[in-house]
Amino acid sequence: MLWKKITVAVPNDFDQEIISDIFMRVGAQGTELVDDENDNVKTKINSYFDENNYDEKILNDLKQQLKALPKFGFDITGVEVSVSEMDDSSWENEWKQYYHPVKISRYLTVVPNWVDYQPKYADEHIIVMDPGKSFGTGTHPTTYSCMQALELILGDAESMYDVGTGSGILSIQARQLGVKDIKAYDLDPEAVRAAKENIQLNPGCEDIEVFENSLLDGVEGKVDVIVANILQDIIQQFIPDIDRHLNKNGFVVLSGIINEKEALITEKMAGIGFVVLEAFHLKGWSTLICRRKEEYEAEDGAILR
Repeated sequence: MLWKKITVAVPNDFDQEIISDIFMRVGAQGTELVDDENDNVKTKINSYFDENNYDEKILNDLKQQLKALPKFGFDITGVEVSVSEMDDSSWENEWKQYYHPVKISRYLTVVPNWVDYQPKYADEHIIVMDPGKSFGTGTHPTTYSCMQALELILGDAESMYDVGTGSGILSIQARQLGVKDIKAYDLDPEAVRAAKENIQLNPGCEDIEVFENSLLDGVEGKVDVIVANILQDIIQQFIPDIDRHLNKNGFVVLSGIINEKEALITEKMAGIGFVVLEAFHLKGWSTLICRRKEEYEAEDGAILR
């Protein structure tokens, strides 16, 4: 079978999620983000279409939506579109070459499921992932920063909601770090499928539940930690629901926020009584660790559990 690979190359400071969103609108089933060695264009967003599901309308619609971005304040200078073809064997090698073990920290490494990786330390945790669909495999700055944030704050947490779970990687990490009760949610059925498959690759994670759901709509109950690695505008919609789903002394991790919107999200969180304890910045993206202000002040500013 032949595959069409459409690539949109963007400058480093461009909001990559916008391109991924446009791909999904024109019919893509998934995207991958790849760092480019070219100093002028830092990121490529790729999507693949088999010959039975591709026509020129997809490419034309993509280009038209890109051309419309300046109307919404986006500078598309340096944004480039290209198309290439590959067969099944090339497709397999093409996407596999971009994935390799990713060391998140001294204690945590993400490993593609075809790599025979041997832990370098007795206490090193290994997360096995199948990155066939790019829903978050530790390589994107938002996922990477979320994982570092969770390692800081999970401590003795017993429960977590993973909102916009994607690949399920954050739920798998939380279980490996001792969280017993984990529920993951995503609106995309393909992401739900991918998360369930990745969870089964990691022993001890099999009972993590994954639901097709919009944010926490209709979900009852509270947890110790809420993590949401989703688009910034969706985070704004989600913020009013956070407090009622969070246990006393709970933590919130928010990511998928471009640096320029960090102040806005910080202000929105302050509006519901939360303070940002720590902000991670990586390649133009912000990840925020938040707590209720009154609880934070009562503990004299302690961050760790």
